[in-house]
Amino acid sequence: HSGYSKFDVAFEKRDTLLISVEGSAFDLYVMSGTPGEMIKKIFRLTGKPLFLPVWSLGFQQSRWSYPDEESVMNIASKMREKEIPCDVIYLDIDYMDDYKVFTWNARRFPDPRSMVKRLEEMGFKVVTIVDPGVKAAEGYGVFEEGKRENVFCKREDGRDFRPAVWPGESRFPDFLNSKARKWWGDLYREFVELGISGFWNDMNEPSIFYTAESLADLSEMMKALKNDGGIETDALFGKVVFLKKHYDHGRDFYQEDDAGIRHLHRNVRNVYGFNMARAVFEGLKRVRPEERVFSITRSSYTGIQRYAILWTGDNESQWEQLSSEIKMVQSISLAGVSFTGCDVGGFGGNCHGELLARWTQFGAFLPFFRNHSAMGTRPQEPWAFDDEIERIVKKTVELRYSLLPYIYSVLRDSSEGNSTMIRPLVMIWPEDRDTYQADDQYMFGPSLMVAPVYTLNARGRHVYLPGCDWLNLSSGEIVRKGHRWAEAPLDTVPLYLKEDSLIVSTEPSQYLESAVWSRIEVKGFVRNRAVFDLYEDDGTSEAYTRGEYSLKRITVEKLNGGILVDISPQEGELKLPEREVSIEITDGDRTYRTTLADSSEGARISIK
Repeated sequence: HSGYSKFDVAFEKRDTLLISVEGSAFDLYVMSGTPGEMIKKIFRLTGKPLFLPVWSLGFQQSRWSYPDEESVMNIASKMREKEIPCDVIYLDIDYMDDYKVFTWNARRFPDPRSMVKRLEEMGFKVVTIVDPGVKAAEGYGVFEEGKRENVFCKREDGRDFRPAVWPGESRFPDFLNSKARKWWGDLYREFVELGISGFWNDMNEPSIFYTAESLADLSEMMKALKNDGGIETDALFGKVVFLKKHYDHGRDFYQEDDAGIRHLHRNVRNVYGFNMARAVFEGLKRVRPEERVFSITRSSYTGIQRYAILWTGDNESQWEQLSSEIKMVQSISLAGVSFTGCDVGGFGGNCHGELLARWTQFGAFLPFFRNHSAMGTRPQEPWAFDDEIERIVKKTVELRYSLLPYIYSVLRDSSEGNSTMIRPLVMIWPEDRDTYQADDQYMFGPSLMVAPVYTLNARGRHVYLPGCDWLNLSSGEIVRKGHRWAEAPLDTVPLYLKEDSLIVSTEPSQYLESAVWSRIEVKGFVRNRAVFDLYEDDGTSEAYTRGEYSLKRITVEKLNGGILVDISPQEGELKLPEREVSIEITDGDRTYRTTLADSSEGARISIK
């Protein structure tokens, strides 16, 4: 439903899911099957997830804001000096001239093209924030062009709707209309040609600070405030203080679809951010059709996975927030959004060292891995605290980069519509009632279970291990299924490899040039048979759609007195480098190790 919707999950009635909407009707799809089967049905119905560039899986550093070119370059230099892997640096709203979208502040960023080129030479991609609010300023090209093209949202009387956001009085593009979407998408061309690699679409619910009408209401309310008014004045004062929560004026404007039908915004509000993301995706594909799109959105709708990734929005630097984020990313995944994540360290409030360490350990096992914080808060870059916290953060980021052959293969499988990257335990073991409560741990791909620590001063936590035995990747211990205690010193995240599963890793690099790995290691816990499909390509282009990729099935079988390792002949035409494959397989009693030469023809070896 594109308008106001309310979901009452067993609140009024314990055994009832109550859905209520504004409007005469909504579409309801009823699906049956296991959770895993239903995810596939959601993808068939609403579209498969984007296949993103490999650098989107790298560590990303952001803040509101790095205010000028010097501070951006300092962050980049420090990352490389300290050898902390990082692929992306973000520019928040202060790169703009007076918050005007698609502009640069010439004093703070005098030569953005040169800056972006220098960052590229250091191995960094640059992602810029873009909001839908267009500043209403005479002589500002985007505003003037939008007026000429008549692509802004309207009031009931047909005049432009005039909300206020960061730049003050603004206009909102009417993304319900394909003309407005094309106009907006084409605005990204100049930034793409300048070297910007991705875009962060924020404030696109759309968020509104106030309107002229709400200010008039405020003025009338203020007149009624009296010193001797008692409880009535107190109640009115509360309304004044929370005026921003009264959305009538902020939602009572109009949009027009391609058929010329006008819609009250509150009836199509849920698709505003979705259609903005669609406009960006389509615009970027027109500019660079051979490159994969990296676009983030704060607001979304069913099917958003076709156009953009979704993060959880502004959060707080609190342990309680970290706990809730673990659940949020799983819920988002179950809605079909495979590529998601949160602001590592928390956006609002002051982070501290232990919280950053634990949040980074969680973020390293999310598709989207970005450290982001707000203006006026304590900086929380990896080196912002003491040497020990920096060491832990660096170790965790390096662990993420070492696992990228596994993670990138999981990303590719998800983009084929087979599953999500984050998988709640109940999705895999729906018949196990204990998984219903184990919502503070999850599977990351088919093989790895992560159980983040989210409590101050905790050096361990309870974990639930369903279905089979597990290999503790920190200790090397085989752990029986069931409820267990996991030791977790501050530099350790509880991480488990499922029985009869494989992971593929590599040496961590400082940044990602491609998704072809010069050296790989296959690690497994196999008592019967395990299979993993290793996918590689150039990491950025659409050449894989024309056969320029490599897909190899790695199979490990337990035999009497040993194991059999089989790497299938390569599917796809991508030329791989000469490289060694290290094998390390345990069956719980014994560990088997060997090294073999990789070949497009495949390989097969028995280890006794």
